[in-house]
Amino acid sequence: MTTDRQIVDMIEQAHDKKPFCACGRHTTPVERDGVVWLECASLGDAKGGRLARLVAALTAPSHTRVAIVDVPTFQPDRALVGWS
Repeated sequence: MTTDRQIVDMIEQAHDKKPFCACGRHTTPVERDGVVWLECASLGDAKGGRLARLVAALTAPSHTRVAIVDVPTFQPDRALVGWS
């Protein structure tokens, strides 16, 4: 089982290895569907008009998007260890 500290270390190491995408924008850790991804910041910026969304969709494969770690599901029993 991966501890919270190990998960944070894996995220920080991935970001330290690749702080920027090939397009020049910074990368950022993002959680989606139980996985933490390191993604180009431009992938989350597709909020403009039709042209901006089209350009974002067409260029998405060339931007950084790497899975870092699966996020463990919350376990209430584990969270309460040490509490009386």
